[in-house]
Amino acid sequence: MNNASDPQYADKLAQIALRLKSHAGSIIVAAHEDPDGDALGSVLGLTRALQSLGLDAVPVGVPPKYLEYLPQVGELTSSLEVLPEGALLVALDSAEVTRVIGVPMDQTGIPIINIDHHGSNPRFGEIALVSPDKAATAIMVKDLIAALGVKLTAEIAAPLLTGVITDTGFFRNSNANGEVLRSAADLVEAGASMVAINEALGITTRNSFKLQSEVYATIAYDLGGKVISAFVNDAILERVGCTWEEVESLVSHLRSAEGTLLAVLYKDYGDKVKVSMRSKASVSAQNIAVALGGGGHVPAAGATVQGNLEEAKRLLLQQAQLELTRVGAL
Repeated sequence: MNNASDPQYADKLAQIALRLKSHAGSIIVAAHEDPDGDALGSVLGLTRALQSLGLDAVPVGVPPKYLEYLPQVGELTSSLEVLPEGALLVALDSAEVTRVIGVPMDQTGIPIINIDHHGSNPRFGEIALVSPDKAATAIMVKDLIAALGVKLTAEIAAPLLTGVITDTGFFRNSNANGEVLRSAADLVEAGASMVAINEALGITTRNSFKLQSEVYATIAYDLGGKVISAFVNDAILERVGCTWEEVESLVSHLRSAEGTLLAVLYKDYGDKVKVSMRSKASVSAQNIAVALGGGGHVPAAGATVQGNLEEAKRLLLQQAQLELTRVGAL
């Protein structure tokens, strides 16, 4: 969907652009906990655009190891215990107000602009622009930058392209539509290097190969082979010398398994299990995640299940069976 065909979207972008340009104090830009490429890329892209207008924009966040190439040295503020007086907060890619990380969300009197593409977002904040039809928040930020009247540069475009690439599964997911490809082309033409970003995202450490070997050894097939799953826990990570932030990409690898419609990675923390899912065809990972108290998108979603691994598997397969039955796959 282009902006011209959605006047409400365009009007909201103009409203946010005016609010940002007219703000006299600091503009704090933050995203969700455990930031992915879309979250961090959106934060950096918008911050750099605002700073080009002479605005006092402060990006907040801590990049995971695989995204350390994105920020410049000293560019990110890891966290703020108190927001400065007169500050405005922009929350990006955060489906819940409680997921915004690095800033005191309980501080009273702070106006919030909420920009997100998760359908479950409750539209918190003074202004909320939530568009589930957008494949990535980075695309919405790109549109906002245009509304701000800022010309894309390589420095602004590169983090945004990272967000587009990662939230479409390197353009392999069903959300890689025409708008995504046109946006990516715009960002490349502005100076973002597709080759450099793909190479940075694709780097695999020696320990990561060991991690893959251990995790893939746990692979199981369920529901007639339609569901593939694997798990990882602290013991595995300790054996191979990896951290939790190096785990997430593995679920996308599982998604490529022949004959499967749903890939599941169970991250077993002992007292709780975080579940990451990727789906194919008409199967909705989002439906399953929401039923488990989580959220996300149709092709990629997640949830946290309190309890042990076996309980998490039982609950997930129960919901997966319902979803596969809904689409006629069982």
